[in-house]
Amino acid sequence: MKRMKKLFAILLCMVMVIGGLSGCKKTDKNSEPSTVPTQGEEAEVNFTEPVKYTYWLPATPNDYLSEYSKYPVVQYMNKKFNMTLEFQQPAAGTEVDALNLMIGTGEYTDIIDSAYYTNSIDELNKNGIIIDIAKYLDYMPNLKSLLDADPTFKKNVYNDNGQILKLPTYLAEDPLQWGGLVYRKDILDSMTGNKVTFPSGNDSPTTIADWEYMLPLYKQYFEASGMTDYAPFILPATGYFGSGDLLTGFGTAASYHAVDDKVSYGPIEEGFYNYLVKMNDWFQKGYIYKDFASRTNDLFYLPNTALTYGGAAGIWFGATSQLGTLLSQPDYGLNVDIQPILNPIDTEHGNTSAINMMYAGRNGQTGGAMISSTCQNVERLLTTIDYMYSEEGAMLKEYGLTKEQGAADDELYKEHGLTEGAYSIDSNGEVIAAEPFLPGGGLDLTPFVDYKMPGMRNNKYTNKNLKEIDKKATAIWLNYGYGMFPPIYRTTEEDATYTANQSNIEDYVNTMVLKFILGDEKLDKTSWEEYKKQIETFGVNDNIAIMQAAYDRYQQR
Repeated sequence: MKRMKKLFAILLCMVMVIGGLSGCKKTDKNSEPSTVPTQGEEAEVNFTEPVKYTYWLPATPNDYLSEYSKYPVVQYMNKKFNMTLEFQQPAAGTEVDALNLMIGTGEYTDIIDSAYYTNSIDELNKNGIIIDIAKYLDYMPNLKSLLDADPTFKKNVYNDNGQILKLPTYLAEDPLQWGGLVYRKDILDSMTGNKVTFPSGNDSPTTIADWEYMLPLYKQYFEASGMTDYAPFILPATGYFGSGDLLTGFGTAASYHAVDDKVSYGPIEEGFYNYLVKMNDWFQKGYIYKDFASRTNDLFYLPNTALTYGGAAGIWFGATSQLGTLLSQPDYGLNVDIQPILNPIDTEHGNTSAINMMYAGRNGQTGGAMISSTCQNVERLLTTIDYMYSEEGAMLKEYGLTKEQGAADDELYKEHGLTEGAYSIDSNGEVIAAEPFLPGGGLDLTPFVDYKMPGMRNNKYTNKNLKEIDKKATAIWLNYGYGMFPPIYRTTEEDATYTANQSNIEDYVNTMVLKFILGDEKLDKTSWEEYKKQIETFGVNDNIAIMQAAYDRYQQR
């Protein structure tokens, strides 16, 4: 039976830049719903007249079409609901400034993607800029059913005040973990005559000691091959992974985190000191890419691709699209075996486990679409969006158009010979992918589906038909569980203090981390204590208390 090709979409990391709400113009429009039905009254909407809604949405590197309005799912929704979704997409790299500028002018789009908003979402509501969607749930029976059926999802979607300020994406099942640490197994096999012997005694690397067995072998291999530009290990330009990879094996994190419900700040913990000592040692020995600090334009999941795709890297943060032999180039004599790797444990300092700080929970609320208070026909818009939380909408979002949904009328489908649709369902209820989407078919599913707008993704069939190595990678990368904060909210007062402090804290931390690793600043117990005292003067203890209070409120939702 033919199976659905796995949809791979990289999740961009949020840009953590501090903006401001000062200068935001409050709208005069009341954010209360105009026609919320009373108990026993049906929530009905008239779709007779055409209507237009504007949508502020960031562009991303994995966009296949120049404008999101051209995506088949959007065009299908427009036709189905007698509307036009008009997207405003800022140039890459300008998202934060563009979003703050729009909010400052008071001229809001009807829908606003919140992924690049770095300040308080609650403040936007208090200032009358966005509405409380919870007051409209009678127009969203599909979303309401999902909230009632999944207590954790409901806890993540509502804020501390019982409001819904962002429309979520709901996943039917836990997703594939798209990326994590990887290593070149083929090089180790080559250097040891297929007799790799990790100090831990395990078949794959699990400890820092195992890494210190691998790294010199990579260095010897690349040098023996005559390479002058190579990397046994590629570290991000910041000196650490914001996702927590590698750090968590030292018992710490890249930022604020909670252990046994107690919040702390990773960069001032003892484990962070041990991490810096080790990174400095590896850098001095040539195990870390020599120019890593200058690679400021590299995304952590696309590090120095000339090395990773050119066979000149040993360990890096990779993706499922690189696993196994996918990066091999037999015509050039490059045959690789790239395998997923656990966050290594610093057993030297008593650590026995780690947590993977990149939250990959099924329905953690991150990002999400906000509805502006200037939006007209809110009830109609939310009724339309609610379709995407239905079973039919969930299939459309995850797998694209069927023949019955008019695939033959869509230009992109016609161009690729998909007039019978992207998929069909057989008598057993199995999803059958169209031929071009099957392995070897050469066609990527991404432009045919929707991966940006809110709604439910019925990823059950996607997960069922994953390649075995992808399933293995997810199990390895999430071996230690989820560690990033759930969706917490700071009050307006808390956020003002937090953001003012955190700007100075992060600037100082990022400066000193590089100096310690590169050896530009002496790293010992004395300098470490001075470093921590400086961070304390920037208000880190106040920020820890603020994050603890916000975390406690989340626990009580």
